[in-house]
Amino acid sequence: MATAPNLAVLVVDDDPSVGATMSRLVQAAGYEPIYVNSALAALSRLEAGSSRIVAVLTDLHMASMDGLGLAQRISQQHPRMPVVLCSGDSGPSVDSLEHQTGVTAVLNKPVRLQRLVDLLSVLVKR
Repeated sequence: MATAPNLAVLVVDDDPSVGATMSRLVQAAGYEPIYVNSALAALSRLEAGSSRIVAVLTDLHMASMDGLGLAQRISQQHPRMPVVLCSGDSGPSVDSLEHQTGVTAVLNKPVRLQRLVDLLSVLVKR
């Protein structure tokens, strides 16, 4: 895979095993994964600043604040930051999430590496 050694993707998932899997996929795609286990931790990490973070990859279903709420908050505070929702759900309701405020794209779980590589390639060029 092409590498982007100075670029990072913020991975947000409240399940540590899923977070580890998603982080491995991000790394295999050529980006540094930065893993956090909640939406609030993700917002704090973005506030701390990192010009290396080029996208946020978040689970849809999380306690406290879900991925959609996180995407909406990021769109207010960091309007140029792409947010990709990941969900194991399927159907029209999940597909319609791509049209919600702050959501750049939706990936179905299990996430395929090539799909992630292609998507990040497009998002980074924006």
